[in-house]
Amino acid sequence: MNIIKKAWTHYCNWLDGMGLTPENQRCCIPLDERAQKAIKKS
Repeated sequence: MNIIKKAWTHYCNWLDGMGLTPENQRCCIPLDERAQKAIKKS
């Protein structure tokens, strides 16, 4: 499970670096509430 969280965090950081954030409405995958909570916990 830890490897999945690490990969997910890396992917989210990559999206942020590319400017693909929810604020820009250009994110390729919408994050639901559950996914956002999982990222904040790690």
